[in-house]
Amino acid sequence: MLPEIRLHPLMALLLLALVGCATTQDGADGARLELSGRLIHLDRMAMPPQATALVQVRAFTPDGVEVIASSEQALGGRQVPIPFTAVAPARTGTAAEVVELRAAVELDGRIIRASEPVPVFARSGEVDVGEIMLHQFNALSFGTAFDCGGTEVVFGEIGEHPVMRVDVEQFSMRQTRSASGVRYEAVGDPATVLHAKGSNAVVSVRGETLAECAMASKPAQPFRATGNEPPWIATIDTDTLTLVTEYGAQTRSIALLDTQQSGSVTRYRASDGELALVMTASRGVCHDSMSGMPHPYSVDLASAQGVLRGCGGSPMDLLAGKEWEITRLNDAVPLSDSRITLRFLPEDGRVAGGTSCNRYNAAFELSGESLSFSRAASTMMACPEPVMRQERKFHRVLAGINAFDIDGAGMLVLIGSEGRLFARPMPIEDSN
Repeated sequence: MLPEIRLHPLMALLLLALVGCATTQDGADGARLELSGRLIHLDRMAMPPQATALVQVRAFTPDGVEVIASSEQALGGRQVPIPFTAVAPARTGTAAEVVELRAAVELDGRIIRASEPVPVFARSGEVDVGEIMLHQFNALSFGTAFDCGGTEVVFGEIGEHPVMRVDVEQFSMRQTRSASGVRYEAVGDPATVLHAKGSNAVVSVRGETLAECAMASKPAQPFRATGNEPPWIATIDTDTLTLVTEYGAQTRSIALLDTQQSGSVTRYRASDGELALVMTASRGVCHDSMSGMPHPYSVDLASAQGVLRGCGGSPMDLLAGKEWEITRLNDAVPLSDSRITLRFLPEDGRVAGGTSCNRYNAAFELSGESLSFSRAASTMMACPEPVMRQERKFHRVLAGINAFDIDGAGMLVLIGSEGRLFARPMPIEDSN
C-alpha cells in the first residue's frame, strides 16, 4: 500500500524544534557561534501580521541530530527583508559534525513558508549567512515520489487533504474504494487517478495513463557523482563519502553522519572533524558540462570552500528497466499498425526489440561520452514492402547512433550520423 504520509506530525515536529529555546547559553569560555542574516521571499504576498519568523540551527553528529540554537520573533506586520540572529556555543574541538540553519514562517500553528537547509561551515565567531530564501511551504516535498517513465509524480497530504503533483500541475485528491491497493481520484475529475500497489502505481491524468510508476528511492549505492572545473568525484558507499580531487592526486574518505530523503531530493551529510560536506542529489536529467552525457541526478557538493556542481548516477539507469517504443523515425511517424521497440539489457551488453516484421538484437556500448550499436542480428521474415522499407531505415539509423538524450517529456532521443530516433517509455510487462 501507499505509505501513509500525514503532514501534521511533521509540522508539529518542525514547529516544536524551531520554537524550542529562544536563546542558547554560551560555552564556558564565553566563545560562541553567532549566525545572522536576512529572511526574504520573491512572491508578492505580504506576511500576515500575526505570523512568526522561526530560525533553527542543528548539528548532525555521529550520535544523532541536536538543536544548538533557535530564535523566534513575532512579525507584527513586518515585511521582508527580516533580520535574524541565532547564537550557539562555539563548536570546539575536532568532533565530526555538520551544522545547518533552516528558517520558517509560522501562522496559527501552520508552517506557511520555509527555507531549504543552509550548511554553516564555521565553528565560532560572527557569521553572516546572507539572504535566506523562503518559499511557499510545499507539503509535497515530504511526500512519496514516483518515477512514471521520466515524469515525476509526488503524492502527499496537506493536513487531511491528499494532494498529487504531476510535474508542475497539482490536484486535490480523495480516496475511493479499491479491490486491491489504495486508490485516489481528483476532486471533480474522476479520470485523474492514482492507484498504488506496494511500491508501484498507475497514474492517469484526465484519462491519459502515464507509463508505469515506480516509487522513487534513494540513489542506489555505490552512488557516484562527478563535476568539472575544477574536476571532482564523490562516491557514496554504505557509511562513507569518498572525495577525489586534484585530478586524482587527493583522495579523502569521510564518515556519513546522516542521509535524508524528501520527495525527489536526497541529502547526505558527512564530516571527519576537519572537513564537513553536504551533498544534495536531486532526481532529474543532468547533462555533464563537458561531454553532454545525461545522468539521472543533479548534484551539489557544499563545503567551506564553496559549492561544486555536477551530475550523479549512471546514464544506464535512464535507459534500462523499460521498453522504448519508437514514435518518430527521423521526421516520419511509424506506419499505422506497426510497432518498433528497443529494450536495453545491460547485463548482456545488448539491445533487443521488434521492427513490426522481425525481431532483432544488437550489441551496444555506453561510454562516458557516447552510445553506439553494433553487430546487429535479425530474423528473416518477409512482410509487405512498406514495412520492410521502414525496417531497413530503422536499422540504418540505429547503426549510425553515437549519442542519446532524455527530453523534458521523458522521451528518449537517439542521435547519430543517419538521423534520429524518438521513443516513449513503456512498461516492460505491457510489451509485445
